Amino acid sequence: FTRSYDEADIKAVFSHHGVPYATADRFMEAMRAVEAPSLPEALAGALETTLSFAPLTDTTSRPIMLVGPPGAGKTICAAKLTADALLHEKSVQLITTDTVKAGGIAQLDHFAQLMRQTVKTADTPDELAAVVQRAPTANALTLIDTPGTNPFDIQELESLLHFIRRVDAEPVLVMPAGLDTEDAQEMAYIFSRMGCRRFIVTRLDAARRYAGILAAARPGYLALAALSRSPYVAEGLETAAPDVIARLISALPKARDKDLKFGER
Repeated sequence: FTRSYDEADIKAVFSHHGVPYATADRFMEAMRAVEAPSLPEALAGALETTLSFAPLTDTTSRPIMLVGPPGAGKTICAAKLTADALLHEKSVQLITTDTVKAGGIAQLDHFAQLMRQTVKTADTPDELAAVVQRAPTANALTLIDTPGTNPFDIQELESLLHFIRRVDAEPVLVMPAGLDTEDAQEMAYIFSRMGCRRFIVTRLDAARRYAGILAAARPGYLALAALSRSPYVAEGLETAAPDVIARLISALPKARDKDLKFGER
């Protein structure tokens, strides 16, 4: 076959996204070992061997607790996961521990009402345990929304850990796209110490550089589970896979998009 790309194309992609040199070299080495005619296919092959992927499924028996920094999109993800479960005719128990922030409950309740669901609240780990035990059915999917947690505030982390341990929940990190690689990697490491094994990346529509995703999904940190490309519940989560990430990363903005100035149309 004939390759439709060369190393200059690969370097342009990694340069645009701000991938550190050492990391870019590892990806390029993996890409050289892949026999693929196009850049996205070569990148997908490399990502499959260098990153960790663990899609969310509807067969989990543990409650799923969405955790992460403020404003990452945990509530939207909870609504999207609820919609997907209902679409597959699965019973859902929707809970929030975000009872302090103004509008925290109201936002999730608004989404829930649109799906004819109710939101239960829990202020303490013991209250959460009591609510979880009242699941509508034995195989109901329990989704727990949480307030934003500053990954660099030990008190907030300890408080979150009490909730996680009290109900043996699986914490899933919700992390926005566009983070600096070192921030993303450090955040992934901290939440992995909290028990997270995978993460959902959000706000893909509001970012143009995705090196942070690559940093967080490297072995030893977290596995990439799903993507959120919009703030609309109807546009649900997309299962993360090497080919999906490869297409996302290799589709560089057009020159017109990069040069557009305020006031231009």
